Amino acid sequence: LSLLSIVVLVLVKELNEQFKRKIKVVLPVDLVLIIAASFACYCTNMEITYGLEVVGHIPKGIPPPRAPPMNVLSAVITEAFGVALVGYVASLALAQGSAKKYKYSVDDNQEFLAHGLSNVIPSFFFCIPSAAAMG
Repeated sequence: LSLLSIVVLVLVKELNEQFKRKIKVVLPVDLVLIIAASFACYCTNMEITYGLEVVGHIPKGIPPPRAPPMNVLSAVITEAFGVALVGYVASLALAQGSAKKYKYSVDDNQEFLAHGLSNVIPSFFFCIPSAAAMG
C-alpha cells in the first residue's frame, strides 16, 4: 500500500507538472491519497490481518490543560533539545530569507523568544512542537 501510494503520488505530481498550463484546477492528490489509503485499510481490516497499529478513538474538543509529566524529562532531554534546535534554526533561516526578500530586519533574540513561547504554551495541551518548513 505504501509503495502503491508513492507511485501514484509521483505519477500524478509529474502529470500535474506537465499539464499545468492546460489544467485550471490541480487535484489535491495528497489528500485524496490519504483518504483512499485510510479507506482501504478500514475495508480490508489490515489492523487484524497484518497487526498494524491504528489511532483508534479520537476524542472531540480541546483537552483540558495540564502540566507535562516531568518523570520522562531525563529520558527525552537530549532528543528534545535537538528537535528544538533544528526547529529554531529552520524557522530563523526562513524568517531571514523572507526578511531579505521583502527588505526588513529580523531580531534573532525576538525570534528565539517567540519560538520558545509558541512551543511552551501548547505543551500544556500535548501539541506537536511547531516549526517552519522549508517546503
